[in-house]
Amino acid sequence: MVSSTAVRKLFFFFTLLTLVCVPPTSWAGEVHFGDGNVLKGTIHSFKEGKLTFSTDYAKKIKIPVEEIQTITTEEVVTVELKTGGILKGRLVTREDGSMGIELIPMEEVVSLRWDEIKYINRTPRRWTGNVFVGGSLQSGNVQVTSISAGAEAERKWERDRLSLRAFHNYVEQDGEINSRNTFGAFKFDHFFTNRFYGLISTELLKDEFKNLNLRAIIGGGVGYKFWDNDTKNLEFELGVTYFSEDLRVGEDERFTTARIASNLMYLFNDSLKFTNFLLVYPKIAQPAEYRLRNEASLNTKFTESWSFKLTHILDQNSKPSPGIKKTDQTFIFSLQYEFGG
Repeated sequence: MVSSTAVRKLFFFFTLLTLVCVPPTSWAGEVHFGDGNVLKGTIHSFKEGKLTFSTDYAKKIKIPVEEIQTITTEEVVTVELKTGGILKGRLVTREDGSMGIELIPMEEVVSLRWDEIKYINRTPRRWTGNVFVGGSLQSGNVQVTSISAGAEAERKWERDRLSLRAFHNYVEQDGEINSRNTFGAFKFDHFFTNRFYGLISTELLKDEFKNLNLRAIIGGGVGYKFWDNDTKNLEFELGVTYFSEDLRVGEDERFTTARIASNLMYLFNDSLKFTNFLLVYPKIAQPAEYRLRNEASLNTKFTESWSFKLTHILDQNSKPSPGIKKTDQTFIFSLQYEFGG
């Protein structure tokens, strides 16, 4: 028979185990919004009129600030004002229902309005982008090996932006190389306003099956952001470039072209995104003669960082070398990893 002392010891052990292994839930903040909705968690960020709130039981939730009735945080947040000032403290809801920030370490509460705020807990500026790779291997009646790989990277500052792109494609069939090309791009933008910017750009293409040892394009221009939010982005650019083609066979070419470019991103939902990158170079002396490259991609996310990517690349030369076709099309299915987001 089990003694009462043993029972008490066993009960004490399981009670202690429960307290150690199942710590009490603690919340760093609480927000009331909409029609009686309440979320408990932490502020992740604030940008463009939307507060991103993180919870332990749901994905990050974006709340339009006009729907927020009260907000309180236990953790210290960093608030960047549109005037350039920076405040650090805890957000509080004052007795009159207005929002304030309890400054640290002074413990003084200062009134604050959403329309005064530019960012909350802004992510430190760093490189963002993706790396992707795709390919296939076929044996039997035919021996086919194909590899496609690339990367995109971007770094932003307060008024400047640096963008890098690289892509390589290789196809071999029955021991013979059928396709091998490499594309690279560099672009630096300086924003005069939130939407209008100047730019310098360089694009490089090497493709032996297009009779190109190297195509080099260097120039400058201006751009404008028509859309710029988390759901959609559209930029249009116009400029002038110096165009150089070092041909494998035939006379090399040097001429001046216009540069027309656009960059589109549209997020259908959290898992499906469409992007399109277009470059057109019409000859200034003969506008009917042009070079064109368009990359359209559809991304389907299956984790926060990983996605499947389907890409279509269209490359056109209105006046190619003898024996070279005007249009090339490439379809690529790849696995992509996003970083820095």
